[in-house]
Amino acid sequence: MRPGEGGVLALTVPGNFDEPSHTLRRELADRPRYAAHLDGIAAPSSHDPADYLRVLTAAGCVVDAWETTYLHVLDPAGTDPDPVFTWVSATGARPTLQALPEGLREEFTVEFRDALRRAYPRSEAGVVLPFRRVFAVARRRDGDDGAGAHTVRA
Repeated sequence: MRPGEGGVLALTVPGNFDEPSHTLRRELADRPRYAAHLDGIAAPSSHDPADYLRVLTAAGCVVDAWETTYLHVLDPAGTDPDPVFTWVSATGARPTLQALPEGLREEFTVEFRDALRRAYPRSEAGVVLPFRRVFAVARRRDGDDGAGAHTVRA
């Protein structure tokens, strides 16, 4: 992927895959009773800003790349006993949960909810879920005719 003449490519991707919301899921999924059902299941991932900077610069672009961490305050009203599970079960953990057969899915869910509650305790504000995001904006250099363009696969 490369911006056309005068073009701009902007992207944002999650960068929180080393957070407990993901590491705990991976650790549980690696347990033998679950692993047999989860072989080959997609796991979300992305790259660091420096990777996007390197690859897009090599493709002939001027690049700004950065990251930020948002502090999502989940369930400030205190009505959901597992707000982080509610969040991740609709996003990154969904393929794992869908792949497990009935019975095992419920066991996994109980263990995962418990681990997430310990990792993300409730505060006066609610349950705080740090959420790192990676951003990059690539602009094609002026006068670049596209000779030697690369396909970008980050």
